Amino acid sequence: MFKKLVKKLAVAATLVCMAATVAATAAACNVETKHPKVRITVEFNEVTYKLDYTLYRNMYPNTVRHFIELSESGIYNNMLVHDYTNSDWFSGGYSYDKSDYNESVAESQADSASIIDYFINHSVAEKYMELFNNNKLTATVFATPETISAKKGDALPTLIGEFENNNHKIKKGALSADFGTLKMYYYDNDDAKGKVQVAFSDDQLFSNYDYKNNRATSLFAMQVSSSSSNNASKYCVFGKMESTKALSSLISAINDYYDDNDVENIEVDDVLVNNEIDSYVEPYLEDAGGDIEKDFTLPALPIIIKSVKVTKY
Repeated sequence: MFKKLVKKLAVAATLVCMAATVAATAAACNVETKHPKVRITVEFNEVTYKLDYTLYRNMYPNTVRHFIELSESGIYNNMLVHDYTNSDWFSGGYSYDKSDYNESVAESQADSASIIDYFINHSVAEKYMELFNNNKLTATVFATPETISAKKGDALPTLIGEFENNNHKIKKGALSADFGTLKMYYYDNDDAKGKVQVAFSDDQLFSNYDYKNNRATSLFAMQVSSSSSNNASKYCVFGKMESTKALSSLISAINDYYDDNDVENIEVDDVLVNNEIDSYVEPYLEDAGGDIEKDFTLPALPIIIKSVKVTKY
C-alpha cells in the first residue's frame, strides 16, 4: 500500500515538473531578445527561396516591434514586390492575386490604367488600418496636444522614424546598408509640414517632430546590391541576412529568366500610395501633406513574398 502511494506521488510530482517545464518554455518563447529572427519566404517562377534575417531590437526597438507585430498579423503573407530596382526591392504595400495580376499585366499593354487599378484594389492599407484600430499595433506617433506638458495625444497609424533625419542616434555598431539588409522604408511626402510627438520608448515622449519623418507604415525594402541609391538618412536598416546564399540564387534565377525570355520590366506611373492612411491622419494635423503618387517598376514575372514568420523573439 505504501509503495503504491509513493509511486502515485512520484508520478504526480513528475507531471507537475513536466507542466512547469512546459510553462517555462512557453514563457521563454515570449521573452524579447536583443536579436529576434524572421524568415522571409520568397517565390519566383514557382520556386521558393528562404531568407533568414537577424533583427536588431537593441538599436531599433520600435521598428523591430512594428515589423514583428505586422508579421504575426499575417499582413505580409502573399505580398507583391511592387517596386523592383537594381538596388532595392520594395514590398509591404500590395497583396498578390494571381488571376487579377496576370489579367492586369496583360491589359496594361493596351491600357496602363489597368495595372494602376490593380494596386488600388489590392492595397493593404485597409487591413493595416483595421489592425491599428483594433490595437494590434503599438502606437509610437501622436498628434501634438494643446500643451507640451499634456500626456500622449491621439495616436496616429504611423511608425516613428528611427533614422538619422529623425535624430535617432546609434552610439556603436549601427548597421550599414549592405547586400541582403532589411530596411523599414516610407515614400517621401515633402508637402507634409505637420508636427507630431513621438515615443522613443514607453516612458519617453518628445514633441515637435516632423510628421514626414514619422510616417512609415508597412513598407519595407530588401537591399539586393552592395550599395543603395536611396538616401541612408531616410530609412532604418534594422535587419541583416544570416546567409546571402538563397538571395544570390534568387537573383541568379531572375537574371536567367530575363536572359531566356524576351521580356521587359513593367513601368507603372503615378500610383496613389498610402491614401487611406494619410486620409486618416489629415484631421489630426494642420498639414499632413495630402496624397502621394509614385512610379513603380515591376519585374516581368512577379516576385512574391509568400510569408514572413518570426522564428525567434
